[in-house]
Amino acid sequence: MLVSKFLNICQTSLLRDISLVKENYNNFCKFYDKINFYIICPDQQISEFRNNLNYSNINLINENSIISLEDFKKNLRDTKLDDEFSQKLNSRISWYYQQVLKLSFIIDFSIKYRENILIWDADTIILKKIKFFNEEKSISYGTLSEFHCPYFNTISSIFKKLPKNYISSLLQFSAVTPEEVDFLKENLNQYYNIENLNIPQWISKIVIKSIIEANKVYDGSMFSEYELIGISKILQHKNIKQKIMLTLRSRLDGKLNKNQLNLSKFFNFMHVTYEHSHHKKYSKDMLMRQQKWTRLFHILLKNVIKIIIYKLKNLLKFNWIL
Repeated sequence: MLVSKFLNICQTSLLRDISLVKENYNNFCKFYDKINFYIICPDQQISEFRNNLNYSNINLINENSIISLEDFKKNLRDTKLDDEFSQKLNSRISWYYQQVLKLSFIIDFSIKYRENILIWDADTIILKKIKFFNEEKSISYGTLSEFHCPYFNTISSIFKKLPKNYISSLLQFSAVTPEEVDFLKENLNQYYNIENLNIPQWISKIVIKSIIEANKVYDGSMFSEYELIGISKILQHKNIKQKIMLTLRSRLDGKLNKNQLNLSKFFNFMHVTYEHSHHKKYSKDMLMRQQKWTRLFHILLKNVIKIIIYKLKNLLKFNWIL
């Protein structure tokens, strides 16, 4: 495997995230010497992105050059679905679409350049330097703050199995090597043969087909590219143990100030996600107000306690086996 000279980062973004994208870009520049950003954005927003992100190591990609939203929707329309299920699935079609864009991009990137690449959410800001790769493979991280069963139902329908032990990989980022992309492609092709399809059309059909097959009842979130990649890597590397990572996302309702960021870093929280575009009450306009200290203390404490309990359980389990 060739060792990448650059840390390659792929993300999908809309103009509403541009202030976060800039802040995150600046932080990445502080932590890593050589980076390349690949930002996939809508055709009508590229000019604004270019005006705001005029850096030589930021590459703007028209999402239509991968697959248009309309072409992705056509894959759903071509599928014979119950009307109610179809309508509900269509209500979140843009969310599934951005996952298709990222998966398609990293597969194509791996084929062309045979370099490591990182997917990173546009509303997430890195706080501390993270080691994404070692010499031979990416490092698998996990979180104790997430676990959504429908994701794993869908993944199980694709891979026909799940690892014996795993936790959620939903950390708003995922790192992959070319060899890990090869393994993922091979398994996806066993599930749905690519035949004469291009990569984005193929991925689109896999996403829609797996959701329908695995979920008889509609649930708003039924596919995760991060969980798909995470499970694929664990299967490939023979049930490698994930490293637990602390991150800030759930229950935040404001922007962290400098002191709050420093406190979060002190407790080893590696990044913060501002879900300002979500429909939750506490997400609305969160970037326009400061995070309250009492709520932040509660979030930090809750996450740290989860890890302590998890480690104690594993220690007791290990001692019991001995």
